[in-house]
Amino acid sequence: MLSFAFKNMAIKKMQVILVVVSIVISAGVAVLAYNTANQVRDGITDTAGWYSAIIGPAGSKTQLAMNTMYFTDEPLGTIPYAAVTELQRDSRVKRVIPYAMADSYNGYRVVGTVSDYLEKKEIADGRLFDDSALYEVVLGASVAKVCDVTVGDEIFTSHSASEEHHEPLKVVGVLKETHSVFDRVVFTQLKTIWAVHEHEEEEHHEEEEHEHEHMENSVCAAVVTTKNPAFAMTLVNDYNGRVLTDGDGDSCTLQAIEPMETVRSILEETNSTKYIVYVLCAIILIMNVMVISIITLLNMVHSAKEIALMRLIGISMKKINLLYILQNGLIGLVSVVLAFGVSKLCLVFMDSYASSMGVVLNVAKVYPLELAILALVFAIAVLPTVVCTFVLARRDGIHE
Repeated sequence: MLSFAFKNMAIKKMQVILVVVSIVISAGVAVLAYNTANQVRDGITDTAGWYSAIIGPAGSKTQLAMNTMYFTDEPLGTIPYAAVTELQRDSRVKRVIPYAMADSYNGYRVVGTVSDYLEKKEIADGRLFDDSALYEVVLGASVAKVCDVTVGDEIFTSHSASEEHHEPLKVVGVLKETHSVFDRVVFTQLKTIWAVHEHEEEEHHEEEEHEHEHMENSVCAAVVTTKNPAFAMTLVNDYNGRVLTDGDGDSCTLQAIEPMETVRSILEETNSTKYIVYVLCAIILIMNVMVISIITLLNMVHSAKEIALMRLIGISMKKINLLYILQNGLIGLVSVVLAFGVSKLCLVFMDSYASSMGVVLNVAKVYPLELAILALVFAIAVLPTVVCTFVLARRDGIHE
């Protein structure tokens, strides 16, 4: 019976191809939309949950959050390191992580901080950079893989495409792959950022007025963890809008944000888009049901002579029904497997776009509802055949 089903599908290959394409498009789009939406949401909220507050220059809350937590966008500017020192003395604060972003390596961001920032990350090779040593870097897994860099190698960062720094940085460690934005970043000690820029300023001082942003004794932001979650709001209220003056007499207005609150506002803005995608997926699924039902009906009508011939040679209607159900079941199974594979392939191509939002899409990530969607689509592919064969049997009065 199985071989007959394959032969029957080969004879009607155009109808089979049409059904397969229809299922692959509908199921693939539905699964891809659900997986992407949830990975983006999970990636954003999980990262935001690590922090109680972020202190940075006045400006866009969203830009400060995206730059500090997801290494995207550009920093709003700098604030005096005195802000970090003041926060460290605050009785409500458990930990303060200084954060600076000024350079890049082959397109990957370079972040200056302290080793505590990476304490929960596993090292695949080497070690973390030493807080007391200069010119040491730790690479994210993707950086090391794409750039073919290993522990012990030296790299040169750049301020822009045409301004490569002359001071080499030694790779002392490579992070284990996390399927997060940390895979795409180069980490170093904060003072290394200051030292590299100070060195460049000294080299250019005699030739021309330097164009580098003054980084020494300043940071782009301070990431704060409070001793009690309830302290976060009072800390934000106290530091938001505060004016600090550095040693040169320059003043700076601080901005303080609660990461989760900012992230919620970002997600609320994207919710409408997500629901539109879900509605479109539902429409595609409904159209899929109609297409499969029509093709199945036409196939059963055209198969009337085959069914009559099989009945004539003594094949029961129960076996005939089983034959067509088996045939469409095979088509449905192949189709949903292809749809699943296509959705994962699309995730690979979408990863570069998602990374601009600070989210790394994990191709291996599968949500239970994805499997439920594929099971539903499979049922949709087989159900019209069951209905049509049952109706045909009832119409002809054939039950045996």
